Parts: sequence; structure tokens; C-alpha cells
Amino acid sequence: MNRGIVLLIMVFLFIPLLVTDARGNEVARLQQELAALRTQFNEMRVDYEARINHLETRMEGMAKTYSIEAARPKAIAPAQTAPAGRYFQSFNPDLSVIGDFAYHATDMKGAEFRNQFQMRQVELAFSASLDPYARGDFFFHVEQEDGEWHIGLCEGYMTLLTLPIDGLQAKVGKFKVEFGKANRYHLHNLPWVDFPNMVTHYLGGEGMSEPGVSASYLIPNPWDKYIELTGQVVNNRNGVSFAGAEGTSLVYLGHFKLFHDINEESTVELGASLATGPNDDGLGRFGTNMTTLEGVDFTYKWRPLQQGLYRSVVFQNEVLFSQRDRPYLDDGADIIDDKLINSWAAYSSLQYQFAKRWSAFGRYDFAEFPGNSSRRDNAYSLGLTFAQSEYCFWRLQFKHTDRNYDKDSSEVWLQCDFGLGPHRAHQY
Repeated sequence: MNRGIVLLIMVFLFIPLLVTDARGNEVARLQQELAALRTQFNEMRVDYEARINHLETRMEGMAKTYSIEAARPKAIAPAQTAPAGRYFQSFNPDLSVIGDFAYHATDMKGAEFRNQFQMRQVELAFSASLDPYARGDFFFHVEQEDGEWHIGLCEGYMTLLTLPIDGLQAKVGKFKVEFGKANRYHLHNLPWVDFPNMVTHYLGGEGMSEPGVSASYLIPNPWDKYIELTGQVVNNRNGVSFAGAEGTSLVYLGHFKLFHDINEESTVELGASLATGPNDDGLGRFGTNMTTLEGVDFTYKWRPLQQGLYRSVVFQNEVLFSQRDRPYLDDGADIIDDKLINSWAAYSSLQYQFAKRWSAFGRYDFAEFPGNSSRRDNAYSLGLTFAQSEYCFWRLQFKHTDRNYDKDSSEVWLQCDFGLGPHRAHQY
């Protein structure tokens, strides 16, 4: 065999080996690049998870109080030029529309919308930052009265977030007064279909909301607890406990709140409220008949951290005490003596979430009347809620009321609430 043939055979034998070696080098290079991409992806994933956890922590903090800025206001440099104001005002406000629809069946004669469907309320909400130092919130309610639809201002106020004193913020406008917890709820935000009898008997059908001014202060303390003190002065137009539509005086309110984390899964909120102002009964022993309300509230919440375990408990309680001056009148309608009427009311509610979308509740109500403590009622409510989504829920509630001044009654509601838009979270 000559040398040429031998060389040709060797070339054919080594070419596959060279190609295999080149492919091996290419595969190794690709594996290295893949490993580098995996490392980069893991770093990005860790970074984004950290950001998400940070945002979730901030959202949980916002759910515990009405404003992060209110709880821990941060110093912001004064605006130097007009464009900063234009920057904040250039955005359209957050707009939400929320409908509250219900069917109401009852054996109580004379009840409004008895055994009928009813669009109980439509809420229009507008919220936005005014500038770097304040935000504005407006809540309009559209309701049916005497067969006609009317729109009214439920709340409309400006909140000053960055006052010179750390922990201090102020509010001006019309707002729900800081008395207890249930009074501050809007109808669609209730954990039940209706307000407790304590609220309707002493503060009005949907609670007490009046124009005025408010200041709240986050009290520094060595225990690093959330302790807030609020003072408010509002118009005296509440006709249930105070002067009513013709009132020209003022009502003074104070509220104390302590929020405590028992552990990562449980929290407790304690509150104390005070309200005082003239009522509509004319002159009394001090020149003016006065009404004074005191309230205490306690709320316990539990929610496990375990993912996929959809369980939670909310145990909410309030007690209210009332002292109301009322004159005795003779046949000639002359004031001959004064009488102080002492009355009280309370409710206790337990809510239990037992599945991702399902929860149940029970509530007990006891209430006397501010103008007649001999009249009282006891009510027992049971309900079931299905959360179709974040923007819609269905609720079924049964309520039985025992009265010592009238016939007992039973009621059934089927409620559906649905909302459009980014309605901000309500107070914790």
C-alpha cells in the first residue's frame, strides 16, 4: 500500500474525532452561558421577591391605619418652584363607583322596602394627592328617598400629611367622626348587611358625619406601640343624640387608639371615645341641656401566615354609655325640673373565614334609647358571605329583634356589593 493511500485513510479516521472535539467545546461553552444566565435569573428573582415582600409589608402597614404618612410623617423639603404642584395636580383623581343592592324580607309592618329589591346606595369616591403635603377625598352617596333619587355628600375632606410636628396630621371638611369603630364604616364596607343598633339608636342610620376640623397625633412611646390621640370639633346637626338640623352649636369629640401586635398572626386594637354637646331639649340646669357619650371598643384579629390556609378570625366589640339632660314640663310647658337620662348600648360580633372565598359571622345587639332608657331591644344576627372577587361579594343575613316596646320581628337580607375602580382601603 503506498503512502498516499495510508495518509488518506488517516485523514478520514481523524476528521470525526476533530468534529466531535469541536462539538464538545461548543456544548461546554453553551453550558457555561446557560449557567451564567441561570445565576443572573436567580439574582433577579431574589431581588424582585425582596421588592414584592417590601411592598406587601407596606400594604399591611397601610391596612393597619388610614395612612402611612399619618402614622410616620416624613419631612419633605418645601416646594421650590411651581412645577411640583403642577406635577401632582396633572394626574386625574382615583375614581370609584360602588353599588349596594339587596333584597329585604321582613314580617315587620311599616318597614321601608318590605319584601322588595332595593338599590340601597351607590357610592362615588374621588381621591388624589393635592400637593406634596396633602391629599383630598370625596365620597358621594346616591340614595332613593320617597321614590326619588338624591345625591349627597357623605364625606369630603382634605388631610394635611406633613405638619411641622412629627406624628401630627390634620383634617378639614366633612367626615365620619372618630367615635368607636362601626360609626366610621361606609355601608358597602360593613362586615354585616346593616349597622348595629347601637349606631342607629345613638348616632344615626348610617352613623354620624359632620363638617368640622380634626387633629390626630401619633404618641411616641418607649414600647414602640401605635398609640394615637384624636381631637375633633364638628357642627351640632346630629338629631339622634344632639341638637339636630337646627343646631347652631358644636360637638366636641376625643378618641384614643392603641394598636398592639401580639405576634405575627394576631393583633389587638383598643379604643376609647368621648363626645359632648347640647341636645335639642332647650334650657337645662346649666343653661343648656347637654348630651355626653362615652364609648369603648375592642377588636382582635387573627390570620395565619401559612400559605394556602384561608382562615381568619375577627372579634369586634363596642359599648356606649349616654347621659342626656331632659327637662320636666308642667301643663303650661314651663320647665319645672331637670332629669338626667342614663342609657347604654353594645354589640359583639364574631367573623370567621373558613375557606378562600367563604366566611360566616354572628352578631348580638343590645340597645336602649337615648331619650327613653326604659325602651330597649335585643337583636341576634347570623350571616354568610361569599367573596366573588376583590370587587364583588354576596351576603345572606338573618336578624331577629326582641323589643319591650313593640312587636318582635325577623328580617332576611340578600346583599350584593360590586365596585368599579381603585377604591382605596378603609381604616383598619
